Amino acid sequence: MKKFLLLFQTFNKNGLFAKVPHIIRMVKAAKKGEYKMDFKSVLIPSLAIIYILSPLDIIPDWLLGIGSLDDFAILALTLPFVLKELEKFLAWEQEQKNRTNNITDAEIIQ
Repeated sequence: MKKFLLLFQTFNKNGLFAKVPHIIRMVKAAKKGEYKMDFKSVLIPSLAIIYILSPLDIIPDWLLGIGSLDDFAILALTLPFVLKELEKFLAWEQEQKNRTNNITDAEIIQ
C-alpha cells in the first residue's frame, strides 16, 4: 500500500513530474553560468544517466521482471542529489527575484 501511495505522490501537483520544468530551468541557468551547481550534484546524475542509457548493466535487461531493477535503484539513489540541488536553485532564484524587486528608483550617474 505504501508503494502505491508513493507512486501517487510522484504524479500529484507537488510530485517529481511537477518539478521537471524547474530542473530544466536550473540546468539552463547553470549552462549560462548564472547559477553555480555543486560538482557532486552534476557528476552523480550524469553518471546515472550514462549508466541507465548504456547497454551494460549489473542485471541484464532481458531478464523479465528484474532486468530493470538496477536501473530503478540507480535512479532512486540519484534523485535525492537532484532534488537537494533543486531546492538550492529555487532559493537562489527567489533571492534573485527579491534582489531585482528591491530597486524602485535609480538615478544614472555619469
